[in-house]
Amino acid sequence: MIPVIGPDAIRPHLSITGLIPAAERAFRAISDGSAQAPVYVLHPNDRADIHVKSAALPGCPIFTVKMAGWSQVLADRGAPASSGMIAVFDSETCRPLAILQDDHLISDYRTAAAGALVARLLVPAAARSALIVGTGTQARLQAEALLAVRAIKTLQIWGRDRAKAGALCQELSARLTGVAVQMAHDLPTAVARADVIVTATGAKDPVIQAGWIRPGQHITSVGSDDTAKCEIDPALLKDAEVFVDAKASALQYGAPARAIAAKLLVEDALTEIGSVLAGKIRSKGATTIACLSGLGVQDLTTVEAFRAELTSATLG
Repeated sequence: MIPVIGPDAIRPHLSITGLIPAAERAFRAISDGSAQAPVYVLHPNDRADIHVKSAALPGCPIFTVKMAGWSQVLADRGAPASSGMIAVFDSETCRPLAILQDDHLISDYRTAAAGALVARLLVPAAARSALIVGTGTQARLQAEALLAVRAIKTLQIWGRDRAKAGALCQELSARLTGVAVQMAHDLPTAVARADVIVTATGAKDPVIQAGWIRPGQHITSVGSDDTAKCEIDPALLKDAEVFVDAKASALQYGAPARAIAAKLLVEDALTEIGSVLAGKIRSKGATTIACLSGLGVQDLTTVEAFRAELTSATLG
């Protein structure tokens, strides 16, 4: 029987800072071409999506296939909107080793670790003010990720649901030290005040508009991960340095895809994060934007990072 490992067994092995090396390994593998990481996005109805992301790496003893779902129906009920599981296989035999019934935990933490790595690479060390757009789990984790790598002193939270924004402010105030957490009431004003802006939403239309941004700001968008979503105005990308996890996904999803379709941007203007890690960064002191769609290889490197900490009976 294939063991099923639940979230309670997985959660102790996940931390944002502890997974930054796994995020770095994934980004490098994407850009050097060594990763196999096909992605399929299904929409079983107009209020839900499920991402099927598989990945294999040369020399890695395991490979993974993830199925991660999101439901507006669950969100409207006040229930956790995300769900999913990861199947783990032996790379030599293709024998299934385990099913990680992680309830989206691995996706949540590997995305946060990617956000922390991007902030470390692209956010100026002098940045002191930040804005998080969103009120869900990923918004909280991205705030924690940013604070782990930059000395942010003022953190604003904005969300369409004011009650959820207020609750997140209270939660972050209790979790974080040395930072003033405030609820933003006017989004354009909050954007203007922030050195760093992180969007973590399921928005289908941009919530950040081009006219709000000033030169030198940094934006990370983590919620534009399928063809229906776009958190930031594609026109923003025209005069910015644009960084992506993978060009292949950026050509299909979110603001980069829409900017290219509108001829505001060309494919060659996209720089993969892995290329930055390889020392090929282009730094002009302009606005920087990172659009992250998330890839299965990030799930694989994350699972591999804590695989040894689980018992040999579960993951082989």
